[in-house]
Amino acid sequence: MNTRDELSDRFLLQDFGSCDKISREVDRFKIFASGYAQIENAIAVLSDLKEHTSYIYYGGMASILGLCPNSESNLIDSIWEEDIFRCISAKDLERKHLDELKFIHFLRNNPQPCYSRYYLTNVLSMIGKDGSEYLVRHRVFYVGVEPNGSIRLALCLYNLTDDKANRESYICDSLSGKIISLEQQDYNDLLSRREKEILRLINQGLSSKEISENISISIHTVNRHRQNILSKLCAVNSIEACRIAKQLELI
Repeated sequence: MNTRDELSDRFLLQDFGSCDKISREVDRFKIFASGYAQIENAIAVLSDLKEHTSYIYYGGMASILGLCPNSESNLIDSIWEEDIFRCISAKDLERKHLDELKFIHFLRNNPQPCYSRYYLTNVLSMIGKDGSEYLVRHRVFYVGVEPNGSIRLALCLYNLTDDKANRESYICDSLSGKIISLEQQDYNDLLSRREKEILRLINQGLSSKEISENISISIHTVNRHRQNILSKLCAVNSIEACRIAKQLELI
């Protein structure tokens, strides 16, 4: 999905620095992920954003979705669990990635030591190997964060659920149990006033040269703002940036 590509830049272009403390903790989190998958009959995905790899652990629900491989775990050279994504409805997959973008913005507005106390949860429609639709509770934890705030390890958990009434996506504070609605978050400060102005003009179809003439700034400055907009919105191009900005009600 396009938003997934946008998220890739946010994750993979982080500054991980020279500190290697989290590398020494990967094995410990692999044990956690494996244990969770076995105990809860779930699927657990531990992604190392620095190494561009993911460790996938399959519990009992994997066979229902037709995902059970020959072994109980798998190592892939990607931060995205493509085989699992193919089971998710296109609409829910797009929503899942947009929720994660909102979650990252929420975390950036909190002190870095607090990142691990929050997790994102939503419910996804997935198709099983028999063609039936299943509801799956999906949760995202950022379990390894570098001293500079870069997210190194992400843990995604997938559990079957029968809760048809509660499909809302929300953030949970695991220390207090407080529920924080994604819809109530304010993303207005994600872009500066000038960046919003330029993005509105981009949305109207104006080129960088036309924007430069329209608001009386250099084309170099316009292009710098365009790059900042793409970075902040995790967008791969201007079309995606406009779409995400509309979804976040920035323009």
